[in-house]
Amino acid sequence: MRGVSKYNYVVAPIVLIAISLLIPLGVGLHVEAQQVPREDTVYVIGAQWGPPPSWNLYSPQTTWGAGLFLYVPMFIYSWFFDAWLPLVGQKFEFVDKVTLRVYIRPEARWSDGNPITAQDVEYTYYVTQQVKLGPGTGCWDYVEYIKAAGEKVYEVKAKSPVNYFSFIGCSLGFTPMPKHMIQPIFQERGDKIKEWKNDDPAKQVVSGPYKLLRYDDTVVIYQRIDDWWGKNVFGLPAPKYLAHVIYKDNPSANQAFERGDADWAGTFIPSVWQLFDKDIRTWYASKPYYVDEGVNLLYINYKRKELASPAVRKAIAYAIPYADMLEKAYFGYGVQASMSMVNDLVPAFKQFVNTDLCSRYWGSPDCRVKTNLDIANKILDDAGIKRGPDGIRVLPDGTRLDGFTISVPYGWTDWMVMCEMIAENLRRIGIGVKTEFPDFSVWWNRIIEGTYDMIIGWSAGPGYDHPWNVYRFVLDPRLQAPAGNWERYNNPDIPRILDEIASTVDPAKRMELYGRLQEIIYRDLPAILLFYGAHWYAYSTKYWVGWPNNENPWWFPTAPWAGGNLPILFGIAKKGQTPSPPSWAKTIDQGGIMIPSSKVFSMVAAASEPGATEPAPTTAVITITAPVTVTATAAQAQPTTLTIRVTQPVPTTITTTSVVSETNWPITIGIAIALLVVGVGIGYILRRR
Repeated sequence: MRGVSKYNYVVAPIVLIAISLLIPLGVGLHVEAQQVPREDTVYVIGAQWGPPPSWNLYSPQTTWGAGLFLYVPMFIYSWFFDAWLPLVGQKFEFVDKVTLRVYIRPEARWSDGNPITAQDVEYTYYVTQQVKLGPGTGCWDYVEYIKAAGEKVYEVKAKSPVNYFSFIGCSLGFTPMPKHMIQPIFQERGDKIKEWKNDDPAKQVVSGPYKLLRYDDTVVIYQRIDDWWGKNVFGLPAPKYLAHVIYKDNPSANQAFERGDADWAGTFIPSVWQLFDKDIRTWYASKPYYVDEGVNLLYINYKRKELASPAVRKAIAYAIPYADMLEKAYFGYGVQASMSMVNDLVPAFKQFVNTDLCSRYWGSPDCRVKTNLDIANKILDDAGIKRGPDGIRVLPDGTRLDGFTISVPYGWTDWMVMCEMIAENLRRIGIGVKTEFPDFSVWWNRIIEGTYDMIIGWSAGPGYDHPWNVYRFVLDPRLQAPAGNWERYNNPDIPRILDEIASTVDPAKRMELYGRLQEIIYRDLPAILLFYGAHWYAYSTKYWVGWPNNENPWWFPTAPWAGGNLPILFGIAKKGQTPSPPSWAKTIDQGGIMIPSSKVFSMVAAASEPGATEPAPTTAVITITAPVTVTATAAQAQPTTLTIRVTQPVPTTITTTSVVSETNWPITIGIAIALLVVGVGIGYILRRR
């Protein structure tokens, strides 16, 4: 063979050794490195639609998982149980009615071994205040300070007048970042800390049980931290890896889910029941399949004076084809909403509906309006809004109810069909409406500027402050779109009632105030309740089992993009293994460690007034021993003890496989030796030839 050097038998093995060593380092070579084992990985869809932007919580946009699995809050709120799960935080106490102290778990530490401290909390919030973005954004409207009160204790004081919903949320739901990481960055960059991507796996310091393994524009992969500080309290999540392949659109993501290439879906899936024979399930085995949570409404702009009349609005409410919309446009996934603006599908919230008012105004105890065009026409006739020669209604002043549009962004196919159906029925009662489907940016800008006529839109979802959060979003004239009050309703009584609700801890008083708001809603109809939006939670049992569902509701349905979804990963198991839902994922009265919201408010009620001279407080201790399943190489049950301390006055009488660059040096060295042998052989053959 011509041109073959006598040194080939030396060069060949050296080249192969170099290649074998460069593989794990990823130096300019498009060579597949060690793969993420499919059986150890939960793949998700629907949570990341573009290139991953950042893992920095001060960034305007963060990558899926950053605030869910990497940086975790003190307490996780579950609207399904209406309770708080202690996570990084261990317990809390009210010093008085406006001061709350939160105790960080003594074992809580960052992934680099440094303890998670109250100084981390204080500095995280300090930077948020400086850059106006990050953990605790907006809390400055409700709290005077968040500061360290000890190495593992931080204190939060409410502003006056106190808003308990926001005060408690800012205190318990806070997510810290490591001060020793962010302080030098903030000191160097200032406001430009927002541009820090925090995307180097070797330097990333997190508090949760996962950290970044690798990413590119097509995939994000997290790896479990097997020595995570919480494993002796909570165990470890079952999946060793979490991966999100970034698909170009919803159909391609759903196709991957259908093939079994993904396990956990947070997407809209048409006719999802047709996939049940492919190991795919939803929360319910039959309609509505999904849990409905967000409150969606028909917003009618008060800037259109022709549409401001309560009679016109009430007629529209009776003309909307609720059942047909949900069946034909929404695949039966939704449930018609109560005009009360309360999500009464959630047992904890149903109590807030004043059924007497519902019966008086709507003829039904749940405030669900029955579509009835005859009633709609009669309301308009009785209000003197007569039909003209062309069938269009005319106000007493001669203004025609014509030329209106109802719109949603183009591509929102289910809502587009709803708009068509609503417009058709409104035309049938003499209101001239046509549909319009602009690009999202155009549609959104019209909401901000108030230049639309009618839109289908959302409000707030379930939370520890529900339904106050929905009332504030929809009714509060102090809010400006897009933060809320999209319809431009202006009733001076609303702010006072909202503030009074937020400042009381008396359940009876709160119920009375909710009733007053509901009566205003029924009288004026600032917006018309349509349906509760489905929470897109679906899962595959092809590789993983034990997902929570209606038959086994050990946790609540949360999409992979939703807050509070971390506990799901502790209760699932590989197919073929027996899942064991974590015992801590229960309320304290059921043997778990979750603290009901009612308990939190009773603690506030029992606390002393600020500055009051009262008997020295005592500490009530609730001790719970519950088994915790620790998932590592093998599962084992370990007892753990939770202590909740409540400070109160002493009473006189408490299959797509993604490639990752993870270096396994024993394997690499073995490959190198094998390649050395092969290289020597090749060199020998070449020399012989």
